[in-house]
Amino acid sequence: MLRTIIGRQSFHSSAITRVEKKASPEFSAESVSQRLGVSFITPDILQRALTHKSFKHGSIPTNERLTALGGRVISLFATEKAFQNNAEDIAQQVGEHTNQIQLASVFDTLNLEPGLQYDLRDGATTKVKADAYRAVVGAIYHDKGFSTAREFVQKHL
Repeated sequence: MLRTIIGRQSFHSSAITRVEKKASPEFSAESVSQRLGVSFITPDILQRALTHKSFKHGSIPTNERLTALGGRVISLFATEKAFQNNAEDIAQQVGEHTNQIQLASVFDTLNLEPGLQYDLRDGATTKVKADAYRAVVGAIYHDKGFSTAREFVQKHL
């Protein structure tokens, strides 16, 4: 559900248009978990992973910490894959798998948009989608452990 909010900047008279997007009423964390092949233990961790810090001004749990964790996890497994493939330039190969455009593309491929929640001027940008994917990986690692996270990330590299 999208809601447009018109506000005023504190020092300027120009209007700012913001878009608040809640998770779609059809979004079911349980069915998405099944589609992802991950049975989460912690209730609401998937929805938290899909909630940007701008949503409700951060008054509800957001994906910030999960994003940081997931980014490191993705980098680790991308590095491991590059090493196993005897890549000439490991850093370059890792960069190709961990850049925002690539991660946002995986987010789109997994069709996670219906669960994404944010309140931003520009809507769901590439960065917001990439961060949400990182957070999903962070949630998997936090909730299900190293092996499940490795399997999930390597499937989507």
